Amino acid sequence: MPAKTASACGKLILFGEHAVVYGSPAIAIPLNSLKVHTTIEPAIGQPQGKIHIKVAALGIDSDLSELEKGHFLALTLNLLFSFLGLRRLPTCRIVITSELPIAAGLGSSAAIAISLLRSMSAFLGHPLKPQELNTLAFQSEQAVHGRPSGIDNTVITYEKPIYYQRGEVIEFIQPISEFTFVVADSGVRKSTRESTGQLAQDLETNLEAVQPHLDAIAELVQQSKRSCQIADIEALGKAMNANQEHLSALRLSCPELDALILAARQAGALGAKLTGGGMGGHMVAIVKPETEAAVTQALISAGSPNVFSTSLNPGE
Repeated sequence: MPAKTASACGKLILFGEHAVVYGSPAIAIPLNSLKVHTTIEPAIGQPQGKIHIKVAALGIDSDLSELEKGHFLALTLNLLFSFLGLRRLPTCRIVITSELPIAAGLGSSAAIAISLLRSMSAFLGHPLKPQELNTLAFQSEQAVHGRPSGIDNTVITYEKPIYYQRGEVIEFIQPISEFTFVVADSGVRKSTRESTGQLAQDLETNLEAVQPHLDAIAELVQQSKRSCQIADIEALGKAMNANQEHLSALRLSCPELDALILAARQAGALGAKLTGGGMGGHMVAIVKPETEAAVTQALISAGSPNVFSTSLNPGE
């Protein structure tokens, strides 16, 4: 078998994180500037079925058999092998490199799974169709996050902006003009499982206080779908700010994120909010081209260890 390499992008959720877990819609875009790459090559001379896997970002450099049975990398590969009806494991080396930070709200776990599934299925001579890839990646995400919405694996699989609602047909969004975003790292690492777990507990113990915020977020998503399509960045900015207020009320922000969001707005961003699981990770700001540099500098000055810009172009 010849060596195979595949990649997967990250993601940004513009509206609806957390509410999407409970059946509400959300809007997400691919983060094509940061990717995960997986290379698989034959391990000549090694025992049949021996798979060695190296993922520096996760501190892994071992045989697949040495990983815990429930480890998401092992689970992801076993899901694929079972789906393909594989009788004998391949003998190979897997190297995964990631430009995406881990546990930072940018979809790293889904990107790793999708990159791995793409490369291994190609290595085995059975490339997956997008729907098959998406289904397997979602099952992998369940091992990582416990109760994922499915939005991360979907936007990363198709690499297009989506209006997503669990159980509904995926709607792709095609804006008529370009958007520019500035993204900043809070420096705080929190797993999505932790933030979704906290919200689930709050819903159970204080439904009357929590549900109105989830309902309001769902309404913002519905309103913003049209704004995305017609590229009304002023309306999108206002909606992002409103979405952030509800996320803060749900205890899903943190002081580091709040400081960056305030700095971005004061520097001219039309809107800014956390993106992803929250309680840490990254924030995203929508900007006009003429304010991009000022917002970037303000976020650096506010203490972000990593600030970068990304764009969404018509037709993506």
